[in-house]
Amino acid sequence: MAPSTRTQNVIVAVLAVLAVGLSGFAMWSVAQPHSSLVDGATATTPPAVVSDNQSAATSTAEPTADGDATTESATDESETATASPASVDSESTPSVEGWVDAWSGDADLLVIGDGLSNMPNQWVQLWARQVGQDRPVQLHHWGERSDVSFNDPRVLSEAGGAALTVWSASRAGSSVADAAEHYERFVEASATPDAVLVTLGHSSGGEDVGAGLEALLDQIDETIPVLIAIGPEGLYADGIGDAFLGWAQDHEERVSMLDVRSVAPTYPTAEQWALAFQKALDSA
Repeated sequence: MAPSTRTQNVIVAVLAVLAVGLSGFAMWSVAQPHSSLVDGATATTPPAVVSDNQSAATSTAEPTADGDATTESATDESETATASPASVDSESTPSVEGWVDAWSGDADLLVIGDGLSNMPNQWVQLWARQVGQDRPVQLHHWGERSDVSFNDPRVLSEAGGAALTVWSASRAGSSVADAAEHYERFVEASATPDAVLVTLGHSSGGEDVGAGLEALLDQIDETIPVLIAIGPEGLYADGIGDAFLGWAQDHEERVSMLDVRSVAPTYPTAEQWALAFQKALDSA
């Protein structure tokens, strides 16, 4: 016996509601960062060949610091005339190369980040493990529960060479203004950094990025190289990446800038982000 017209109408209505719900979920999921980028996500396969010598921490984030890169100025006009364009430029304005040089020896690198870099399976630690292919590297995550100190170090590499300590001062939900308020606490809990990496923006929707960066840089010693890293497309609210870019370009006498949007896929995995960051460093 065929269902009545009323029953058929009810069935059609239920199916329509289900279709709308599934369509809405699909549209929402497309706009989300890859699960490997956000807090508490399942770890993806790390890009580095060096294995972690400690068990994974369940909650954390550790910032690191790096050493100042200094270059000798030319002593006379003849030396200046024979100097290469690259060396002259490195003396006049900050550069990505100078930032890397600052932590090329035994060094402390401070990373100021947010919820896209505060966990062991996220891009900062995966990138640090890549660095560990050529030198010993250990990383401290910021203890977010107490919010006063770093966790014990995670040994990422015991290779030979100059030791690098990364202090990952990344905190879930941190805006640039939040990071500025915490900067003194980060340094007191770690070491005077030889270099600083700023990787923020995920929680900066509606924030005055320029004002936050001004407040943050005001607290960092002018002799310490600072790199502002702009993350891949799809991770920030509209205009946030360009706000970081514009501010960095307007303050090129103080900071260097690395925009990975041209080399990283939209909505990348943490591994893809780490690889893209190193690729951008190598080509800068």
